[in-house]
Amino acid sequence: MKKMAIVFLSLMIFGVISLQADLAFDIPFDPDVVGPAYNDSSYIYVSEYFSIVNNGVTDHFTVVLEYGSMPPDWSIMFCHILNGSGACHLPVYPWNFNFASGDTLFLDFTINVNSAGSMDFTYTFTAPSLTTPYVLDFSYTTGVSVDDPQSNEKVLLKNSPNPFSESTSISFNLKNSAHRGAEITIYNLQGKCVKTYDITPDMNSITWNGKDEKGTAMPSGVYYYTISLDDEITKTKKLLLLK
Repeated sequence: MKKMAIVFLSLMIFGVISLQADLAFDIPFDPDVVGPAYNDSSYIYVSEYFSIVNNGVTDHFTVVLEYGSMPPDWSIMFCHILNGSGACHLPVYPWNFNFASGDTLFLDFTINVNSAGSMDFTYTFTAPSLTTPYVLDFSYTTGVSVDDPQSNEKVLLKNSPNPFSESTSISFNLKNSAHRGAEITIYNLQGKCVKTYDITPDMNSITWNGKDEKGTAMPSGVYYYTISLDDEITKTKKLLLLK
């Protein structure tokens, strides 16, 4: 009887543990982000996606992005992808969603930079099955000027709008135009080439309409674009297509 009681108690404890949420985070970049320099020209910084896996039970979750002090002329928002669909959200306002066991949530952040400066911000996750909230800390700081000797970037690269639904403009500024060849290539998440654009010295932007080389409209999702100089990938960034 005593042995049965111990087994029953063990099962109860296991049952309580199994009913708790367990989140695993994978952030593929330094949470203390140093972005491009502000050179009297506004820009939009879009981070890579980071992932959250629900290794616990299915539950109704809330995530909110909050910030401390922010330069008065900046703004921030975040976007998500869950089960193949996505949307973007303003800070301070909580986003509520159903997070099934085993599912993966992708989040990012977009900052409109209109001056040199820095800010701290957090993502806070809560759910009935969480014993305590999960909090992820980030910071963003504008980098050194491209005219600064410390800057060694071969090319400046950005796109807008991002996310986009119909088309997005990818702009670039090659610091040295003496290259054998330059091109921008767009890939899907599986690494398959979707579209390639050859770059000539007189170009400073291209526009992608969300279609592949055959003119087929691509589905909503995350895409990556690279710029290659002298047959070497110099920089990679991310696009989010939402229809």
